[in-house]
Amino acid sequence: MEKMKVKLNWPLVGNRHIFEFLAKSLSNKNVSGSYIFAGPANIGKNTAAHYFARSLVCESSNQPALSCGACQACQEAIKGTHSDIYLIKKETDKKNISVDQIRGFIRSLGLSSFLNSYKIGIIRGADSLSEGAANALLKTLEESKVKVVIILTVADIEVLPKTIISRSQILRFQPVESDTIYDDLIKNHGASRSQAKNFSRLAAGRPALAVKFLEDNEYCEDYKAKVQSFIDFLSPDLNQRFKAIEKILGERVHNQESANLAGKIIDIWQNLARDLMLEDLGLADLVQHQAFDKELAAMKNKLNQPAGQAGLKSLLSLINILKQAKEHIGFNVSPKLALEKAAVSL
Repeated sequence: MEKMKVKLNWPLVGNRHIFEFLAKSLSNKNVSGSYIFAGPANIGKNTAAHYFARSLVCESSNQPALSCGACQACQEAIKGTHSDIYLIKKETDKKNISVDQIRGFIRSLGLSSFLNSYKIGIIRGADSLSEGAANALLKTLEESKVKVVIILTVADIEVLPKTIISRSQILRFQPVESDTIYDDLIKNHGASRSQAKNFSRLAAGRPALAVKFLEDNEYCEDYKAKVQSFIDFLSPDLNQRFKAIEKILGERVHNQESANLAGKIIDIWQNLARDLMLEDLGLADLVQHQAFDKELAAMKNKLNQPAGQAGLKSLLSLINILKQAKEHIGFNVSPKLALEKAAVSL
């Protein structure tokens, strides 16, 4: 049988096999009741979920697989007002998606469609489901209904209950090659070659993040500040390390917002430490933060690490210290306290 060829109209970069699979499922009317879109943040999972939902409710008979973007249903989906598409995610400053959120979500999916179309529920960041919420969702998946589709997007599929995983079609989004992101930034976003080179590398396989670096100056400046904070954190003076922590965390109280911020900071710091290791190993082509060569040099000076294996061991120790700090925050330790403990351990 000849392989179906589909001209995709989804503005997504990389992972084409996933989009072709979804398009074929739509064209053949072989749609599952539950999907899990798994992969790192900013890789296209949420955008794919949105366009898949649009395609399911599209009213155009000329587009059997993909949304036309012009009919009333598509226009409502674009605006986020379609009555048969429901989206939930973790509320601001909450650790989990609550059981009450899921119960309301399930009630909405149980209502009759106003337009006799699919009912689609999207759970963004489903790896944040509380235990009660996961159990409530599982019951719905076990009693799946015709023309009801639930899409879960997750960064870490392993935290989901195996019973939910076993009842879902799993689509794994992989990091996209830097060259592919580079081409997209130039062709579709007006980036210069220099910008495309730096941001495609910095994005580490995540196309949406590369676009964010290009188009969001505030985000870029904030990222630079986090890189600079690592230089300050590596100061040989312990008081300077503590000041660096206070500066980057601000006066935030210990809540989920401060925990999320600290987690993001530690992720960046770990990647910077990894880049220092790669440079020491002579693997500069693999360095993520090539655009921050001066900052990386400043970090080396602050560390004053020995050469050879001893230097690599000290960097591994640094990465492990940061890893432990993030684990402590996950166990509800104050982010400030966790980072201060890391500072003392350097």
